[in-house]
Amino acid sequence: MNQNYHTQYGTLQVSAGHPLPFGATYTPEGINFSIYSAHAVSAALVLFQRGDENPFVEIPFSDPEMKSGNVYHMQISGVSAEHLEYGYRFDGPYAPEKGHRFDRSNIVLDPYTRQLNGLNRWARQSYPGSKFGLRGAIPTSTFDWEGDHPLNTPAENLIIYEMHVRSFTAHPSSGVTHPGTFSGLIEKIPYLKELGVNCIELMPIQEFDEFENPFTHPKTGEKLLQYWGYGTTAFFAPKAGFAADDSAINELKQMVKAMHQAGIEVWMDVVFNHTAEGGDGGHTLSFRGIDNKTWYLLDQNGSYKNYAGTGNVTNANHPIVTRMIVDCLRYWVTEFHIDGFRFDLASALTRDETGAPLADPPVVRAIALDPVLAKTKIVAEAWDAGGLYQVGKFPHYGRWSEWNGRFRDNLRQFIISEKGQTGGMVQRILGS
Repeated sequence: MNQNYHTQYGTLQVSAGHPLPFGATYTPEGINFSIYSAHAVSAALVLFQRGDENPFVEIPFSDPEMKSGNVYHMQISGVSAEHLEYGYRFDGPYAPEKGHRFDRSNIVLDPYTRQLNGLNRWARQSYPGSKFGLRGAIPTSTFDWEGDHPLNTPAENLIIYEMHVRSFTAHPSSGVTHPGTFSGLIEKIPYLKELGVNCIELMPIQEFDEFENPFTHPKTGEKLLQYWGYGTTAFFAPKAGFAADDSAINELKQMVKAMHQAGIEVWMDVVFNHTAEGGDGGHTLSFRGIDNKTWYLLDQNGSYKNYAGTGNVTNANHPIVTRMIVDCLRYWVTEFHIDGFRFDLASALTRDETGAPLADPPVVRAIALDPVLAKTKIVAEAWDAGGLYQVGKFPHYGRWSEWNGRFRDNLRQFIISEKGQTGGMVQRILGS
């Protein structure tokens, strides 16, 4: 690739950069930015100094050398990444009936951003009232793992405790120094060991916006939060609001390392079936403004299919979306030493662009056969909100496990039933 293009923006030196890897990455010459869009007609990189209301520069991908196929890329130098925040503007057709929803007035998040600024403390907005409230950042911290690695405990030996990071220690009765945080979990390791737990499954810790909930408390009028986290905003970034200090990345790593030292695996509940952008009336945060037609399943009128029950569903078997999902899982395993993943509404990931289930879904196969993920536990919630129920027949490639939803429901009913209803449970014990 020709790298002759160079120009100057104030103190910044700008060159064409490289199309891969996607995201913002360090190079010997500076920071390389790369992002995919098949349908945009133009794009610009938008840079902020951390904490500033408005960007200090917008650099268009104006030279032919700054685009390779459908990938926009550039490299900048002469600026410190430590105090840098960034986003993109994309221009193109606004034609929802054809699947396009470009709006140049929006600054959108990089799907590969590894740190999200704007929600750095739980239920507190860093840039209240700002039109550009969520911004990507580039991690600069280092961490010493001291030889730690995923535990690879045999699945048949696991005692799994599913938990919400905040809820587990938020109440004063938890007795921890930093309630509701990754650090708080470290303080509860003796309790987990006392229970016999050797695996924790964390409900979503990928960045989500707790303020996206439109509802208020019916009696007090207080704004309700999106608490559970099943609406991902940035798939590569740990939830900053779950950290006691200013580095969610290092605090999460410290928690994983401490759990491993205690013989406890750490799994993540991951939500790749939809995003936080919602349906036709939802917000443009990232994917919708970058290349809506690539990232989502749409009907013939350009409206969002809704097999996740949340307003949209990702086009998971498109090669670019499949690549992002696999890249993301690799990142969490290699960077954070995560031991396993439970995939929310995994059956949605088996659907093709028309919504029909595939016998050999590319994304499910890619996850199963990926060499980096070869020892990682992968568990499907083998159904979706569109009525697809695949327990016992989820495409597994010799790798995937499944949660059994009906067994769970029968067991729960058996436990809580005042009359000792046993019908469903008897069938589970004896077989169908």
